[in-house]
Amino acid sequence: MKVRRHSPGLGPRVRVRPWAFDERVIHLALADQAIVPHAEELDQWIETLVETRPRLATIRTGALFPAAAARFADAGFVTIDTLALLRVELAGTHHVAPPGTSRLRSRHHHDAALVDRAAFGDNWGNDACDLADIRHATPTHRARARFVRRNPGESGKRRRLVGFAISGAAGGQGYLQRLAVLPEHQREGHGRALAVDALAWMRRRRLSHGVVNTAVTNEPALTLYESLGFRRLPEQLLVMQLHVGAR
Repeated sequence: MKVRRHSPGLGPRVRVRPWAFDERVIHLALADQAIVPHAEELDQWIETLVETRPRLATIRTGALFPAAAARFADAGFVTIDTLALLRVELAGTHHVAPPGTSRLRSRHHHDAALVDRAAFGDNWGNDACDLADIRHATPTHRARARFVRRNPGESGKRRRLVGFAISGAAGGQGYLQRLAVLPEHQREGHGRALAVDALAWMRRRRLSHGVVNTAVTNEPALTLYESLGFRRLPEQLLVMQLHVGAR
């Protein structure tokens, strides 16, 4: 599996790739969440994308902290999703990795992408290349999957991938970067098992804390994370987009 190449010419402070299911949409993510781009810098990114991608219709951001979101708003971006940011302190916790989780290998990325799209929909789902990118977004990562046996008479491999989680570690902090479970297999314990496995891995690495974000409207995910010791932070993250024809 090759990681999708990012667009050249924008500098090291930003990463750009086509959206998974619509190449008229470009995903623009800051290389570090602490970055607050200058107005001139942001204008240059937009101009470069418009000039180099004739079919471009929309630029969509990654999750932005408020200071960066304000700069994007000044450039004409509008908010399309609001994310809760949650944090768990790992010192003194005793998360034990549950049985039944397996390694998520690159050959599983296609099936994992189907799970991701089913869980989050076309507007927010990732394809296989996106998942490869997520795995390499931090210096160290862990990728795990949950499988169930197929029923007699079902076609395909003996086991079906029904959920996965990708976690990362950087600078003493852990990140639960992506967790998805097929809708028909939710409330069966797969999401909890994957989240606990990620927290146990973070603790083994002696990380100080872990963070995760999810939509403020995603009550099942919020309930899960809070039951595992995550607490909501005052900051909320924003996902924004700009229709370039409107500039």
